[in-house]
Amino acid sequence: MILHLNLTEDHLKLVRFLNVEDKDDDFLKINKKVMLTMQTHILDDVAMILGLRDKAIKNTEEDADGAAYPDDVEKYMLDTYHYVSDNLYLIETLLHQKVMEGIKVGHYKAKDSDLIWEFCED
Repeated sequence: MILHLNLTEDHLKLVRFLNVEDKDDDFLKINKKVMLTMQTHILDDVAMILGLRDKAIKNTEEDADGAAYPDDVEKYMLDTYHYVSDNLYLIETLLHQKVMEGIKVGHYKAKDSDLIWEFCED
């Protein structure tokens, strides 16, 4: 089966904020439940990283549950976050393979049997 990753600039911005922790002396782990480490609430984290804090609904910035955002902005932020979170293993394999040349925005594909990623010039 062919696997696909479609990475946008916003996906790559979120990848920079993965929470990598020591598991023990021999392993590191990525804590995908606490992917971002700066704010208290996931939407505030994502908004800050993607430059969308100015989209917060006025007078909600100090809310105990985090700032509120218009439905379309909230959906975009959550969809972007979940794409990265849901595809974390695949993105990690891509990162390891392309560390020297870098990752660019776009479409990648790989066979599920070997996970050797190829950039697709769509």
